[in-house]
Amino acid sequence: MSLEDEARRYFGQAGFERFLRRLMAQYKASSSGARGYVTLSNLSDDERQTLNQFYRTYSPPVPNETKRFSIRRFEKYLQESRFALTVPDLLMLLSGDDVRTKLEQRNETDAQWRSMIAGAIAAAGLSDKTGDPVCIWARGLEAESSPGSRTLRYVFVRSSEEAERCLRVCLKALLAVQERGRGEWLRLPILSARVTGDAHALDWKNSLGRMFWWGLTVVGDQSNENGFDMEVGERETSHIEKVDAFAVSVTNAIVIREVYRRGGIADDDLSSQVMLYAPSLFSQCEERILTLRQVEQLSASQSALFSHPTVYMVENPAVFAELIDADRKLGEADSRRSPIIICGNGQPSVAVIKLLDWLLGRGEGFASEDRELYYAGDLDAAGLSIAQGLRSRYPEHFRAWCMSASTYLSYVDQGIGMGAEERGRMMQFVDIWDSQLPVLMNEHGVKLHQELWVDELVRDMERRCERR
Repeated sequence: MSLEDEARRYFGQAGFERFLRRLMAQYKASSSGARGYVTLSNLSDDERQTLNQFYRTYSPPVPNETKRFSIRRFEKYLQESRFALTVPDLLMLLSGDDVRTKLEQRNETDAQWRSMIAGAIAAAGLSDKTGDPVCIWARGLEAESSPGSRTLRYVFVRSSEEAERCLRVCLKALLAVQERGRGEWLRLPILSARVTGDAHALDWKNSLGRMFWWGLTVVGDQSNENGFDMEVGERETSHIEKVDAFAVSVTNAIVIREVYRRGGIADDDLSSQVMLYAPSLFSQCEERILTLRQVEQLSASQSALFSHPTVYMVENPAVFAELIDADRKLGEADSRRSPIIICGNGQPSVAVIKLLDWLLGRGEGFASEDRELYYAGDLDAAGLSIAQGLRSRYPEHFRAWCMSASTYLSYVDQGIGMGAEERGRMMQFVDIWDSQLPVLMNEHGVKLHQELWVDELVRDMERRCERR
């Protein structure tokens, strides 16, 4: 029998089982190897006899005894034995696997991380000597100082091979951005298809897409003429990596889009739309659907066509239609005095927010704090969240429209029951325009759709327009 087999048989005794299991766990969790003590409670006779023999000591039986065994002494006697093993050698012999401390595992992981990034840089043909911004950004990932490193690390934890593929494709896409002609715009889906064969691979919701976006925050700054301030960009977007890609807020979506634009990437500016009723702009009392592209083409001179001091915005299309019908009965004679009505259609799109920016003076529109935004939404978690987002973005202009505790109590008997999760979310709205509203909603456990009080919204809008 070999010495290794003898060691396996000797330490395979029942009296060693619990001790070695605890030793294995403590060794792996440590940063500096075998230290401290192994503590065993309710010591059995087998354990007492086996461990006393190994530790060259004697202790009388004590019922329900808890005893500590020095790991340092264990390793000393182990090395002095005929087996002449260290603790990691013994654990590896018994388990059949390489046993490493937490520090050793971290060092190995860090080495794999550096090797993965170096491999991707080499595959892209980048050289530190050229001062290429793409290479500088990629090298910064190694030290986790470049934006996007947390995203890449997240992929790396799942698979180092997947992380290297992700970085290789990302570098290829960034180089394609650098190589575009002067003043040339690249549409994101087209670039994605050319680089990967998949028109959606570079979408922000994917890890690869987020890596590409973070690369643009650095590379795009140095490859366009807009002089994007990286320090400002980081301050505005530093929290984006922490959120779920499928739950990005509209505000973040605008920031994301601006980075694309500054990097010379044209995203989809047609599918983002807004439903708008503005007779003074279109000279007709009809609703219009504007794409994001059309919203961005609105000029400052066109803002002079609006004379009404209030922008009305509702969450749901049916309420939007009711408000339009009510105004059409009054506004045919003087469309210039008709109100501006917007439908958010749930969570506002980028087109909706850009239009509001223009109307409320955050862009080249009205530069007046006198213009008010009256927003009406459902009295549920989503409706309150949308309203809070608008209130945060337009604090001087926002007015909660029929979204009060009194409105809630008037219609609570006609509401819909909320689930436990949504009910609990009510108490997250701590800084709200009506502090009693979320409290009442949590107490009653009922949510309300704004269609219930659409007549009140119509009457209030008519009163404010003063054209009856």
